[in-house]
Amino acid sequence: MTTMMTAAVLTGFGGPEVFSCTEVIRPEPGEGEVLVRVRCCGVCHLDLILRKGMRSRVRPPRIIGHELAGDVVALGPGVRGVRLRDRVASFNFQACGACPECARGKPSLCRRSQGDIGQTRDGGYAEFAVLKAGNLVKIPQGMAYESACFGACVYAPPYKAIRTIGRIGRGDTVVVTGASGGLGIAALQILTALGARSIAITSSPAKVERLKELGAGAVIVSPDGAFGDEVRALTDGRGVDLVVELIGSPTFHGALRALAPGGRVAVIGELSGTPVSINLGLVILKEWGIFGIQSASGPELSEVLAFMHEAKLRPVIEATLPLTAVAEAHRLLESRAVMGRILLKP
Repeated sequence: MTTMMTAAVLTGFGGPEVFSCTEVIRPEPGEGEVLVRVRCCGVCHLDLILRKGMRSRVRPPRIIGHELAGDVVALGPGVRGVRLRDRVASFNFQACGACPECARGKPSLCRRSQGDIGQTRDGGYAEFAVLKAGNLVKIPQGMAYESACFGACVYAPPYKAIRTIGRIGRGDTVVVTGASGGLGIAALQILTALGARSIAITSSPAKVERLKELGAGAVIVSPDGAFGDEVRALTDGRGVDLVVELIGSPTFHGALRALAPGGRVAVIGELSGTPVSINLGLVILKEWGIFGIQSASGPELSEVLAFMHEAKLRPVIEATLPLTAVAEAHRLLESRAVMGRILLKP
């Protein structure tokens, strides 16, 4: 007997109206796969990009959504490390696990990658999802699904930037561009938990007070991205130890101008795709480091979830909507009127 489920299916590329919330056949897990009952799934800016057809790996019809958490309800043959009724969150790189990049803990750079959840495999905009067991991490006891689903894509990149790249601790100063978005808010929370000082960059005067409430030590309104001199004024001319760069090329020169000698820029986001020019002489003289960061591997996600749980970090969720409201969720996120995240609940 065929079992059905509800899913928000991407039927083509275009505006939010291309989704169809409908009944589809519930998938069954194969070798090394598990069936997850999806408790919640975040709506990510990447989802907007996929919906518009800007990533060639997506072939409609497809169920997108990679920020998911839920319960393991069925196991395929050969599954190890995952049990029935485990509460799990996912990371999205479907790596081979055997190439040199995978062996050194870099699945995002896998040479034989099978693509990403929500792109080459159906994802979390559904009641159920079949995922590779290796893409799942157990959620700490007592941690809410609504927090855990954002571990890999929202908290892990700024966590890696702040702790791994920046080695930031108490008393250090960090700039966060795009601070009012989900990753920016996560960065502010992480910095507050570590006792560091944060300087939030936003283009909207209306978001200043809210950013201060969320932990920003100072807020700079900079519609043109030229905030470097203001950062220097706030740091007695020194600059900052790290810039968490969530916007990319529009704010990159401001990020470099804001750096102290020996400072680092961790590039997580690029919203415009415009090339930037760099004075390599300054990079040498100042001994700056420029790093690119993707989301988490399995071990990294386990570490991030534990940190979130122990530090009692919770995502700011602006709206929780049913699958039938997926088009509304995309419109809300695209409007840039919201701070924090949008959540779909099957």
